[in-house]
Formats: sequence, C-alpha cells, structure tokens
Amino acid sequence: MVLLAACVAQPELRGPLPVRNQHPAQLTVLHLPPAPAAVLPRGAVSTRLDAAYTSLWLVGSDTAGRRYEMDGEYLRTALSLRAGLGRGFEFGVEVPVGHTSGGFLDSFVIDYHDALGLPDQNRDSEPRDEFAIEARRGGTVLWRVERDGFELLDVPLSLTWQVADPAAGPGLALRAGIELPTGDADRGYGSGELDASLGALLEHRALGCGFFGHVQHTFAGTPSRSRDLGLRFADVTSAGGGVELPLGNGLAGLLQVEWETSTLRSLGLAAAARDQLLLWAGFRLDAGAGWDVELGFGEDLQGLVSPDFTAWLAVVWRPDRG
Repeated sequence: MVLLAACVAQPELRGPLPVRNQHPAQLTVLHLPPAPAAVLPRGAVSTRLDAAYTSLWLVGSDTAGRRYEMDGEYLRTALSLRAGLGRGFEFGVEVPVGHTSGGFLDSFVIDYHDALGLPDQNRDSEPRDEFAIEARRGGTVLWRVERDGFELLDVPLSLTWQVADPAAGPGLALRAGIELPTGDADRGYGSGELDASLGALLEHRALGCGFFGHVQHTFAGTPSRSRDLGLRFADVTSAGGGVELPLGNGLAGLLQVEWETSTLRSLGLAAAARDQLLLWAGFRLDAGAGWDVELGFGEDLQGLVSPDFTAWLAVVWRPDRG
C-alpha cells in the first residue's frame, strides 16, 4: 500500500480521521481528536459534520458487589469549526449531541463475531436490542446513562500552536483545550465540571504518505452525584498514531490506532478499569468545490472493555479549497 501511494504524483495530505472512543464514560471526558500538525492559515476555516454510531456490550462483576453493565447503541453527532488565527495558531470548537437506544445491531454483531471467531462475552445468550448503562457498588448506582433521543454533550474548545511545519520536515504542534460542562451530568451525558487537556501533535511526510501521531492528558471532572457516592472519574491519558495513504486522485486510505486509560479505574472492577485500544480504518474522498467525505470503521483490540464496533461518517467543507 505504501509503494502504491508513492506512485500518486501530487498527493494532498489532510491528516487523520478525528475519531474517538465511544465508551459512554470516556465520552464524558474531554478528548482532543487526532489532527494534522499543520494548522490552517490565517483567515481560513474548515467546518465538519460527523456522526459515529456504536454498538455497546460489556458486563462485569465481582464478589465485593461491584458491577458494570453496558448494553445498547450510542450515536454521537457533532458540528465543528476550525479557524486559522495567524502566527501559527488555530482555534477549534465542537458542538456534540448524543442519542442512546437499544438499537438494532445486536444480531449483526453476534454473527460478525462468530464469523471472525471473536469472543462475544456470552452476548448471544442475552436479550437483544436492550438498553442499560450503569456502574454499581453494593446495590447503589454510582453512575448511569439514561436513555434519551437527544442530549447536548459537553462542548470542547481547543487552541493549537504549530511549532514546526510538516511541509519542511517533521511537523510538531502543541495543543490545549477545555470542555464546557453543557451536558446533563445527572443523566450521564457530561462531567458536570470543566475538563482541561494538554497534548502534542506529530506529522511526517515521506514516500507520498502522511505519518501522524498524538499524545495528550486530560484532567477529568466527576459528576457531583458520583463523587458524593465515592466514585471519582480518573484523568485520562491517550496516545495514537496512523498513516494516510493517497490511493488516487482525491482518494486516500487511512489506518489509525489509539490507546487510552479508563476513567472508571476507581470503581475497582477489571471490566471498567482496563486500558482501551481501538483500531480505525477508513477512506477520504475529495468531492470537489472544497468538500470531503469520510467513511471509517472502528474495532476494539482490547477485549472485555471497549465498545464492540463503530461506524463513522463525516462531511467536511473548506471554502478556500473550493
């Protein structure tokens, strides 16, 4: 694939898919998504509408009365804007909403796991298309997500400073962000506090391909009800990398991986405390007039903790390219 990409005469590298872990507890913590190290030039803007749909299934308990249950489907849709400020700075804002339900994918995911020989944690023996997301200790609900058709989530803001331009060699950018507590923390759609994050972006272009990476640490907030009951959401550290492969005129393939720590570590239950590792594969198509279309799929590489399967679709518009 790398050799084929090297044959593309004038590749346009636009960076990784800005995907994230759709675990409902991780969604309450600020996550600055994968991004290119090259910021937008002064006055340029880029708008994006994306949707990620995830099938969830995880059940774990122990003899101390701790239990975590995650069954359902989660749609996260977001409208975002990036704007070049000049002098190597870029501002970003995202307005996400969530939709939860029992869904319709259980039978498909069970057959999909059977076909590939993947473990399904006895999912095929449980009722299908149900909804329940909650953490318990001794019969007390410490945190839960209540089913809803439309919920505003916490709103992240970010500022990126480009230190080194990837067009001239290895690229580096530093990034900071905060997340406004606009989501309903009592119903499981926000942290109820102001999250803050610091991180870095790396990018290198070689053989006509783009190689990228990121690392970040987020100081997580905790919903007040969970904190009063003795559950504190842990800070989250994450790192990832990937490659963008130009496959033809206006078409690129993307392969990405991301690792992050669990924010539910203080629950003391293995099913909720394990680190999470996700693999993403997708494509980006230049539709002309400044429009791009992205399609991707995510799968967990660390069993017994991460969401089963995520489908990703996005439309991007950058007027200066048109």
